[in-house]
Amino acid sequence: MTQVRPAPNADAARWLLRADVEWWDLVRYGPPGFEVYVRIAFGHGVEGVDSQGEDRAVRVALATLATCTATPSSGYAAIWEGWGGDPPAPEAPRVDIPNREMLLFTGPVDVLSDAPALAWYGAALGYQDPHLVWPEDQAWCLACEVDEEIEFTVGCSVEASQALARALPGAVRRVRYGEPAPMYLDQV
Repeated sequence: MTQVRPAPNADAARWLLRADVEWWDLVRYGPPGFEVYVRIAFGHGVEGVDSQGEDRAVRVALATLATCTATPSSGYAAIWEGWGGDPPAPEAPRVDIPNREMLLFTGPVDVLSDAPALAWYGAALGYQDPHLVWPEDQAWCLACEVDEEIEFTVGCSVEASQALARALPGAVRRVRYGEPAPMYLDQV
């Protein structure tokens, strides 16, 4: 596995797990407490974004967010253990999120967009996005719920949200933490 490897333990994910946060809000919005939350379109009809290719929105967002942290060479990706199907899930520390048990991996922020395929297959063979991603300094958190097909969320600073809006024009909208949002294309 190049650059993405199992985290040494689950300690880096403890900050996500708070008794006052519903699991559903955590997997859709990340942890509460960031200055700004933005929802970003996966790319369906967004100019310059290929929802299934090299320029997919999560990859562009993580490349942008790598410039918005003091620790771009050290980040974490929590991936739902049921994602890969076959072969079985790799060995990695478990993050006990109710209804979304995840496995924790680490690597440079700029490669974590491919963490699921790298962790399961050892190569970026597909375009499954990671489910929760954050840098070691916790400057932001990207949340990509397994079942959503419209948008994902980033909790971050105002400056990082502005950088995301410049990198993904027309795809970024500001929201309140936990705000209801449609999940499926047939709901819009």
